[in-house]
Amino acid sequence: MGSTIVLGLSQGGTVTVLYGLIGIAIINVFLALSLGELASAYPSAGGQYVWSACLAGPRSRRAVSFAVGWTTIFSWVTIVASVVIILAEVVFALVQLYSPAFVIQRWHIFLVFLAVNIISVTFNIFGAVRMPWIGKAFFYFSSVVALCILITIVARAPTYNSNEFVWKTYSNGTGWDSSFVVVSLGLVNTGYIWAGLDGAIHIAEEAEQPEKAVPLTLLSTVGMGFVTGMAMALSLIYTVQDIDAAIDSELPFLTIIVQASRSEAAGTVFMVAFLICLLVSANSVHHATGRLIWSFARDNGLPLSDAIKRVHPTLGVPVWPLIISGAGVTILGVLYVANTTLYSSIIACCIILGNISFAIPAVQLLLNGRKLPEGRWMKLGWLGALANVVTILFTVFTTIMWLFPTVRDPSSSEMNYSVAVLGGMALIAIVDWFGEHISLITRAELKLT
Repeated sequence: MGSTIVLGLSQGGTVTVLYGLIGIAIINVFLALSLGELASAYPSAGGQYVWSACLAGPRSRRAVSFAVGWTTIFSWVTIVASVVIILAEVVFALVQLYSPAFVIQRWHIFLVFLAVNIISVTFNIFGAVRMPWIGKAFFYFSSVVALCILITIVARAPTYNSNEFVWKTYSNGTGWDSSFVVVSLGLVNTGYIWAGLDGAIHIAEEAEQPEKAVPLTLLSTVGMGFVTGMAMALSLIYTVQDIDAAIDSELPFLTIIVQASRSEAAGTVFMVAFLICLLVSANSVHHATGRLIWSFARDNGLPLSDAIKRVHPTLGVPVWPLIISGAGVTILGVLYVANTTLYSSIIACCIILGNISFAIPAVQLLLNGRKLPEGRWMKLGWLGALANVVTILFTVFTTIMWLFPTVRDPSSSEMNYSVAVLGGMALIAIVDWFGEHISLITRAELKLT
């Protein structure tokens, strides 16, 4: 929330941030229910593409699951890229805090981006299996960091904004005349809180009782995201001293903390802690992406699948999927250097692609009369049907609205290049389809035939 809050403040104001958070949280409950019921029925690291194979007819099974597989992979690659970009921007925001005259170049950010990407991939190859405690430690550490930030800015703020300002301020920095368009664009900020909602699905084969653990994890993710996101948003908005300066800064999150705490040292300490959280997050999303790529290769969905799906005999991890994940993230980093607006495009793409991968199995499930294995742990009945419908409608909304440029009559440097990014990804999948589709046989298909 803190790292992307500028998207909401400049595109709808505080009403978009706060009421949008409430609305998007409710929608994500339905998304989690839709995903959870399918995960309970078909627990697999492949997740959505395996479900599509199970729900599709014999003629369309390979094509649909292939498309969903690539969509899910691209979603996760963009999620990794977004986390690493935020981390790199935090580094240079700290530099600029102490050296305001320093002019940040995009290639500066890319060098840090590249270094973090390499470190994260390397850690997942050589260290992740040996340090499983990091995930639990990260949960406690990040919770303490968030709590310390909240207490400090609330306690130290010289003044507090009025309830009128916090709950009723609408702003339009986009140039769009329609408030619907403005608010819709600003919802990307709150939507990003739950980017990667399906993360637990892709490590299902490493969990005990995944048919139960995964659905519960999905729902708890939504709940924790809402509680922490709302607490952070309220604290930042109530304590911001100069909202225009915050929006115009390199990292509004840091600017608001420094304004409220009246201490550059406090801002530095909290941002260093935030950097640690982002680094661990980068490791985690690389891990999930690697497992997803490995699962897709295991089902012969990628070129050279036989090599990609091999688990290293000594390291105990699939090395090539992690390298592929890192390579994909690097390509997005290069594009980020070429265009300054690609950051918001990457944020939008990771959510749009994820939603599409959620919606396709939901459509299939409704079309086949919601027939799922009777022995599954989660049985939702009419609530499941409602969750499927909400998932589909939300996907339609985000796919249309979040491809709009963030300003009206944009120049080439202000365009929303999400369509171009999605088009390039689709081209890669099409090339792979014509080269590999004959050999794509999912484990679900083997069970069905």
